[in-house]
Amino acid sequence: MSSSAATRPAAPGRHAALDRLRGVALVLMLIHHLTDWLTGDARAVLPGWRSFVLTDVAAVAFFVAAGASLGLFVASRRRRGTSRARVAGQVLRRYGLLVPIGLALDWAFWRSPSMFGVLEALGVAVVLAAAVAAVVPARHLPLAAVAALAAGVWSERVSVGHDAWLAREVIGGKFPLVTYLGFVLVGVAVARTGRLAGPRWTAGAAAIGVGASLVLLVGGAVPARYPGDVPFIVPGLAGTAIVYGLAQARWPGRLDLLDRIVRQAAAHTLGVFVAHYVVYGVLRQQGRLGEATGAVAVPLAVAVTVALCLLAPRVPQPPWSLRTGRRRPPAPAGGAAETGGTDTEVGGTDTGGAALGGTEVGGAEAGGAAPSGLRHATAGHGAGRSS
Repeated sequence: MSSSAATRPAAPGRHAALDRLRGVALVLMLIHHLTDWLTGDARAVLPGWRSFVLTDVAAVAFFVAAGASLGLFVASRRRRGTSRARVAGQVLRRYGLLVPIGLALDWAFWRSPSMFGVLEALGVAVVLAAAVAAVVPARHLPLAAVAALAAGVWSERVSVGHDAWLAREVIGGKFPLVTYLGFVLVGVAVARTGRLAGPRWTAGAAAIGVGASLVLLVGGAVPARYPGDVPFIVPGLAGTAIVYGLAQARWPGRLDLLDRIVRQAAAHTLGVFVAHYVVYGVLRQQGRLGEATGAVAVPLAVAVTVALCLLAPRVPQPPWSLRTGRRRPPAPAGGAAETGGTDTEVGGTDTGGAALGGTEVGGAEAGGAAPSGLRHATAGHGAGRSS
């Protein structure tokens, strides 16, 4: 058997396509942020429209992947016989703790205790999505996702002009909560309705998304990252479906290195996420923010991204994590997919380089959903908050 990623089987319990989706999303996010920090405006350099570039798909893809991970995680725990109350507690611990982690990073880099950034949005949105999925039958989850996205568009429009923190940061901020709840519910719906492994369904969803995006373009609506309105939602979901369709395909051996980078990024999202903030801190300390040209910044951003993804697995892992509990060795190849009921995440615990969430396939966890969509608002303040 070839040693290439195209023929190499996934590790026990891992969902290869979902790994690739979140890994590609993380790589796109890193390239966007690093380019933004180096040049001062990534959207003036990267391919796409002035208001929406290729890397903006990362924001949607991360939250959709988080929803799919959540759906698989809860289903696996319930198959083990874990009570609903205990599953709810595990979800709250895994994702709810992202909120204080995000607040700590906000304070460390910007001395701002009131920001509602990507980690806070991810934590709250996933916990809310778990509550919705607990009471809504699987067949109705697609409708719940559409309803949440529509409510997000409406609520963000209503919040315009209001100065209250809830309206400014949570409802209509960089990560409008209701809209991003909708993205998470899209992922939950795909997982719960059994469409996660359906290439034909993915191709159909991508075709519909591309068609809807073209209709918007013909009607004069150019894709735009901000606000989180229809011109962001439709191309964002279309791009996510395209990436997931490519992730489901058999990758040729010449893409083995790329596949390795993507999967390692998927399994170590939190460590890579924190590390790329360290890069921002160094650039700010040295006064290098916004000084590079695009011709220099993009190759450098790609090189740093590759380095972070390849180095992440080499970071020592602590034996215990507040979010995921005690780390245990994964099941051996060819053995049972279960990991003895452990809360271990693939790639280690969530400190020093593991995934933000957990995907379970047949009982073993397969990495987690990554944060996304930080944006370098200015070269001197609020950099890296969203894409």
